Amino acid sequence: MATPPRTDPLPSPLAQSRTPSAHPRMGAGETEPLLARRTDDEMEDVGVSLFTNLVSGPAFLAQIGGVALVVAVWASVFMHKLSLFSAHPLLNSLGIALLLESTLMLQPTTTPAQKRKGAIVHSILNSFAFIAMYSAFVVVVVSKVKMHEHHFQSAHSIFGITTYVLILLQATVGMIQFYAPSLVGGKEKAQSIYKYHRMSGYLIFVFIVLAAIAVTYTDAFVLAGVLPRIEPTKFGF
Repeated sequence: MATPPRTDPLPSPLAQSRTPSAHPRMGAGETEPLLARRTDDEMEDVGVSLFTNLVSGPAFLAQIGGVALVVAVWASVFMHKLSLFSAHPLLNSLGIALLLESTLMLQPTTTPAQKRKGAIVHSILNSFAFIAMYSAFVVVVVSKVKMHEHHFQSAHSIFGITTYVLILLQATVGMIQFYAPSLVGGKEKAQSIYKYHRMSGYLIFVFIVLAAIAVTYTDAFVLAGVLPRIEPTKFGF
């Protein structure tokens, strides 16, 4: 008597969901935008802590420059008689240090979970940096008004006001892109402009350094530590 052919049962949907995909999800990696798809990202292990970005590779050089800049500016201010204007360099140097940390924290990130966490920390640090820097702007304006001094008479002041405007535009685009992508046409549109946000961020950072009060060569150290983190592939080049 012939034995009937064996028929294996079809795998259940639950078993299929537990089977690892043979094809890795496209887009995961260093070039994936911050606004990654939220499928398996919540289950993904972040892996290497984001805090290692603060000291890994050329970041260590940037940290030396950032700390030296803050120490040099604060020491220079407190060696003289304090006034209302004294808060301007103090707050600005603090803001620059926070911007440096937020930039290094986000670069580089690889997995979607790291990118999302890095972007959140990036925005939080930037918020504190903006409060410090725009408070410094208010201080210098009020100080000049009280002293009856003219505005925008030096290269520092011109670089400074240009940087303040660029920072405001950059922050607005970044917050909308990450937290309210629907305002720019959805996540796909937001992802498509991210490389320009990144590019302009590096450019603004150069403006910030150029506008900083330099009492040492620390600005060069900061740039030397940040600029090597730039990856042209993220700009679509």
